[in-house]
Amino acid sequence: MKILATILLITGLTIAQEAAPKDWSSWAKWAEQIYPITDDQGHGPDVGSDEWANALAKRLGIIDAASHGPDLKSDEWRVAVEKKIKPQEQRELLSAHETTARFTGLKEHTCMGRTSLCPYRCGESGKLATFDIIEYIKYDKPGEYGDPKQERFQILIEDNQKNLRVPAGIHAVILGLKPGDTVHMKWNHDYVTRGGSKSPERVITLLEKKEK
Repeated sequence: MKILATILLITGLTIAQEAAPKDWSSWAKWAEQIYPITDDQGHGPDVGSDEWANALAKRLGIIDAASHGPDLKSDEWRVAVEKKIKPQEQRELLSAHETTARFTGLKEHTCMGRTSLCPYRCGESGKLATFDIIEYIKYDKPGEYGDPKQERFQILIEDNQKNLRVPAGIHAVILGLKPGDTVHMKWNHDYVTRGGSKSPERVITLLEKKEK
């Protein structure tokens, strides 16, 4: 079957999909990415400070105006915040790809979007991994608008703030690859409904280096 021309795919896990970090500083940066307290110029309380945490809790309704609620920054407080900022989602599989691919390397990608957060605070600039598809092992397209077979697959593995855009295990495998390495790779093209918004996402579900 003829493989269609290259289509650039720059995507991965949304920040809200990622597992919340355990470390407080990392957790605060993660929460700020999903639900910003500072404005697009970076004005506002220092991320992770008591002032920032108090503002976040009040905006989300975790505590009231008199500061009644879970103790600030406690495990109970963090769980309450996470429930508010991680919306429920529904996924529809549009196409599934299982391939043998060749890793061609990592490069820095700059988002060309025009939102007030672009290019440095939108989460879409960062380290981009590129794979050239050698062959398809399996391909399925249950959705009308699923991606056709690809010649190249590209994915943002972390943004310019070092937040992961792929699962930690996938990220580790990619960082361990060298240009020219061959991999067994699966990814899905999904249509995701989350928090009232709908958008396509392409997520790597399996990545294994093939021994020569």
